Amino acid sequence: MVASAAELVRRNGIAGTGFRDVVEHSGTPRGSISHHFPGGKRQMVSEAVRLSGAHAATIMSHAEQDGPAAALAEICNVFRRSLVATDYAAGCPVGAVAQEGWREPELREAASEVFDEWRRILRGLMRERGWSEERAEDMADLAVCAFEGALLMCRIDRSTAPLDHVEHLLGPMLEAG
Repeated sequence: MVASAAELVRRNGIAGTGFRDVVEHSGTPRGSISHHFPGGKRQMVSEAVRLSGAHAATIMSHAEQDGPAAALAEICNVFRRSLVATDYAAGCPVGAVAQEGWREPELREAASEVFDEWRRILRGLMRERGWSEERAEDMADLAVCAFEGALLMCRIDRSTAPLDHVEHLLGPMLEAG
């Protein structure tokens, strides 16, 4: 159900994702919603954000031996394929929650934790390449911001060009240090 919630938030945002949608998408009994999500929709969406964030973090971490540019390229590739496969319907659930759920402390905290983890991974990869802590922090912030912004533009433009630009312009910067 959490994976279904994440997929639906990617496509429809928080407002467009209800319990009924998650039950239908996941094929689970309606009664299981209150059992698994006693905290309601906010709990379900928070867990979906954390699951999605952990998946992206794993993808970036697998590129760690190849450096920060490879981590960025890998996550861009995953989302590029997803955008094309869904006819640009599915963006990033973390970004969707950051945009729609910023007034809700539980949702804001979940999105913040995910963004912090992504930046931590990138900072670590840059520090391994000899970057100063301050410079690595700045570039990790820039990379996450550029990636999330590119995903929004990809959906609006119905093109992967914004992600291509982020990868091709930021990748060499991340490697150069």
